[in-house]
Amino acid sequence: MSDVISALGVGKKIADVTEKSSSVLARIADYWGLGRYLDRRSRAKDVDTAVAQYVSLYGTNMPDELKDLLYAKYLTEARKLDNLAEVFSIVRDARRGKEEAGTIPQPDWLDAYSDGASRAYDDQVRAMWAQLLTTEINESGSFSKRTLSTLRDLSKQEADLFRNLCSWCVEVHRPNDSGWMPLPISTSPGACPNTAQGMSDDDMKTLEPAGLVSPNVFSERVMLFVPGKGTNVIRVKGVEHTIRNDASTPKCFRSRYDLTPAGLELSRLCEIGAAVGDLASIVQNGLEEPSRPARVSILETMTGE
Repeated sequence: MSDVISALGVGKKIADVTEKSSSVLARIADYWGLGRYLDRRSRAKDVDTAVAQYVSLYGTNMPDELKDLLYAKYLTEARKLDNLAEVFSIVRDARRGKEEAGTIPQPDWLDAYSDGASRAYDDQVRAMWAQLLTTEINESGSFSKRTLSTLRDLSKQEADLFRNLCSWCVEVHRPNDSGWMPLPISTSPGACPNTAQGMSDDDMKTLEPAGLVSPNVFSERVMLFVPGKGTNVIRVKGVEHTIRNDASTPKCFRSRYDLTPAGLELSRLCEIGAAVGDLASIVQNGLEEPSRPARVSILETMTGE
C-alpha cells in the first residue's frame, strides 16, 4: 500500500487524464467519463450552464423551485465525481510508468466501484479505494462486488477500527494452501483497555454488522499444537516466527472472531501486524489447553519434530 500512500501525499492536484490513450487507466477514465469532467475549471459556471439549458427547455418562467432542484442535483453529482476523481488521481500517480500493464475490470465491476469510490470523503478511505483498484488491475478477481458494497457502506469510524483490527492480526497458513491469511488477536473479556493487547470485544462487535468479522463459535478452531514439541509458523509484518508447544498435552491459540470473506479481501488494503507490541510473543504466551476436543483448525496440525 506504500505506493498508494505516497501518491496520496503528492498533493490534491487531480491528474490530467484527458488525453486519449489506449492505456488501462485511460480506458477506465474514459468509461467513467472522467476526462471531460476533469477538464472543467469552474463549478459555478457549470451550474449556471446547466440551469440555462433547462431554461431553454422550460422557458424563462421556469419555477424557482425547479432551479433549486437542479442546483442541488448538480452539486450532489459533482461532489461524487470529485471524490471519484480524487481516488482515480491517487491510482494514476501510484501507477506512473505502468499505464499499459494490468487488466481492465468488467463493466459491472467498474459500475459498482465508481458507486462506492464516489462516496469516499475521507483521505484514508480514498486511499483504500485507490489501493483496491490498483490491486484489481494487477490481479484480476481479487475483490468481489459484494466486497465493494461492504467497503462502500463503511463509516469512517468502522474503517478506522478495521485498520486497527488488521494491525492486531498475525498471518497464518491457509488450510490446504501455501498462502497466508490474517488471524485477529482479541483481548480476553473484561481486560483493562489501557493494558490490553489486542482488539476489544466492543470494537469487534462494532465491526460485526459492517460484515467484516464474525464470532468464532468454535473457539479452538484456530491453531492446534500437538504434544511433543509441535511447531507452527506465523508471520508478523512479513517476518516468520516459530511458535512451539513443549508441553505433553495439546495446546491451542484462540481468536474469538474470524474475518469474513469480505474482511479477508479488504485486509489486503491494510497493514497487517503493525500494532505496537510483540505479536509473536502474544501468540506464544497465549497458548492454552483446549476446553473440549479441538475442532477443524485453520492451520494444518503440526506433528512433533
